[in-house]
Amino acid sequence: MTSRHKLGPTDDPHLLYQEAVQSPEVDARLIDRHFKKLTGRPAKAFREDFCGTALLACAWVALGPDRKAVGIDLDRPTLAWGRQNNLSRLSDDERRRIDLVRADVRKVSQPKVDVVAALNFSYCVFKTRHDMLDYVKNARLSLKPGGMLFMDVWGGSESQTEHRDRTRRRGFTYVWEQRSFDPISFHADCRIHFEFTDGRKRRNAFTYDWRLWTLPELRDILEEAGFKDIHVLWETSDRNGRGTGVFRRAERTAAEKSWIAWVVGRT
Repeated sequence: MTSRHKLGPTDDPHLLYQEAVQSPEVDARLIDRHFKKLTGRPAKAFREDFCGTALLACAWVALGPDRKAVGIDLDRPTLAWGRQNNLSRLSDDERRRIDLVRADVRKVSQPKVDVVAALNFSYCVFKTRHDMLDYVKNARLSLKPGGMLFMDVWGGSESQTEHRDRTRRRGFTYVWEQRSFDPISFHADCRIHFEFTDGRKRRNAFTYDWRLWTLPELRDILEEAGFKDIHVLWETSDRNGRGTGVFRRAERTAAEKSWIAWVVGRT
């Protein structure tokens, strides 16, 4: 199974998002390796929270015939798109091992899984500590003994300013806009736009009303929720300061204008 579509001329926002933002096979392998390294056993049951089109869940079941996945999201049309465009690319056996559920991620705790992943910063929809703690507590309740929660995090001084980042992709440009940031509440208005080589533009393809959560806040919340061995996986940089896509456990690191990390907790 391959999770990548052959992208011709298109303005389908989900296809463009998957091509511009996600690296599901890379993320699935990172989670798989780190879990096995810490526990000495493979993770088999996986849950993708805020799964959207369930691309990561699809990549997980493709890792092997003993892998199962659950994807949870509130948006019915996005889940339907994922079934039609991503699950349809799985083999019959792989499709039988994945289940998509329309629900609030704070309300689902069955079936128990080895790994819960909340990626693409989607948990930032929770703007209060109460709501975030509620989510993390339920994630812990959803895990088997020895299970792990993975959350990606973004930050750096640039994350607290209004700015635009432009990234060229094959056939289009991906534009990340942080339209506003409030340093008192840490609320951020973020947008994704797409620009095409023929001059067309798709503005506000995705909009996000988020709170930017910091690593110390998330680590404290995971600890309060009962997680153990809470640690950070930090992305290494090359000589030019660009992220390498390689993440290593770190306790201290130098300040950067923009960074990506993962926070991980074990039950």
